[in-house]
Amino acid sequence: MKVSQSAKEKTKVKILKSAVDLIIEKGFKNASLREIAKNAGVSNPTIYNYFPSKEKLLYAYIEQKHIETMTQLQDIEDFHTYTLREQLQTLIETEMELYLEDREFIVQIFDMAFHSSSVKVEDIYNTKAKFVEIATEMMEIAIESGEIDEPPFKSYLPQLFWDYYIAVIAYWVKDESEYYENTTQFIDHSMGVLEAILQSNVLNRASDLGTFLVKTHLLSALEKYTAPKKGLSLIKRKLGEVLNA
Repeated sequence: MKVSQSAKEKTKVKILKSAVDLIIEKGFKNASLREIAKNAGVSNPTIYNYFPSKEKLLYAYIEQKHIETMTQLQDIEDFHTYTLREQLQTLIETEMELYLEDREFIVQIFDMAFHSSSVKVEDIYNTKAKFVEIATEMMEIAIESGEIDEPPFKSYLPQLFWDYYIAVIAYWVKDESEYYENTTQFIDHSMGVLEAILQSNVLNRASDLGTFLVKTHLLSALEKYTAPKKGLSLIKRKLGEVLNA
C-alpha cells in the first residue's frame, strides 16, 4: 500500500522527536539509530530510509523547525501589519521558542559543530533555504510598500540575516542569565541597529562610495596592468557585472 505524503511527514516528525529525547538522555555518541527507531516505534529499515546517518537527522531537525516557524507566523492574524524589524524579530524569537524545550539537544549540536568532525558548521548552513526564503519575502514586501529603499546587493541580505541568526543561537546556547534575558537584550539591541541601517540609506551610500573607488581607481589601475589582454578583459567584465548587480 502506498504511503501518503502526510503519513511520511508524521513518521519523520515522530522519528525526530524520538531522536531528540534519546540524544538528550544518552548523548549524541551513545544514542544509536536502532535505539531511536525502537523509541519511535518504527522499523530499522524505515529509519535508515528517512535518515541514513545521525548527522542527517540533526540537519533535518533544524529544517523541520524552519517549517514549523513558518506555519506559526502564518497563523498570526495581523502579521502583515508588522514592520520589517518586527517581522524579522518575530521570526527569530518564534524559532527560538521552538528550540527552548530541546535546548540541551541544541547545545549538543552547536558543541559538535565547533568541536567535532562529524557535525560541520557548513552542513548546518545548508539547512538555511526555508529560513532565507521567509526573510527574503519579508524584505521584498517592505521594499514594495516603501517601508525601506531597495538596498544594494539585496539578494545577499537574507543570507547575511541567516548568519546573524546563527550568531544569536550561538550566543543563546552559552547564555546563563535568568530566563536568557541577556539573549533577549542582545536581539533587541542588534535588531535596533539593523533597523537603523536599513532606514538610514547608509548601505546605498556605502555602495556608491565603493562603486566610485572601484571605477575610478581599480579599473584605471587594471588598464596599466601588464596581464594578457584576454585575462584583463575577463577581469573587467566580471567587475562590471558586480557593479551593475
